[in-house]
Amino acid sequence: MKAFLKRLRGVILTGLTWAVGWTGLAAVLILGFVLVLAAMGDDVSLGWAELWGMSKMALSFGRDGFLAGSVFGVVLSVMERHKSLEEISYKAAALGGALGGVAIVGLMSVLFGTYFLTYWPGYILTGGLSMGSAAGTVALA
Repeated sequence: MKAFLKRLRGVILTGLTWAVGWTGLAAVLILGFVLVLAAMGDDVSLGWAELWGMSKMALSFGRDGFLAGSVFGVVLSVMERHKSLEEISYKAAALGGALGGVAIVGLMSVLFGTYFLTYWPGYILTGGLSMGSAAGTVALA
């Protein structure tokens, strides 16, 4: 039971780490998009409603990052069960991360209908972010 709780803690902490990273990345991208629009001369009014919408978008990226990081943690703990962190290859981590990212889009398709099954940019975006996050996680660990 103690080993299970230790793995569960690792999965949750990996998910939280990815959530913070993905939320920060989304906030930077949203802010950059607003600044580019303002530099192009568009009238960018940032009221409370717009800021609330941008915050919700960044937090939805964080939610997806938590889910993808948690799936990555589970996949990695199953695939690389008897290896230490130094023995885990970047390829295996990237594969686990890609599986986590694709699983998020698949989960969204199950929860919200079949539209997300045909939304191929979602697979590319979450798969790519997850691969990078997974490689970064293994490199930092």
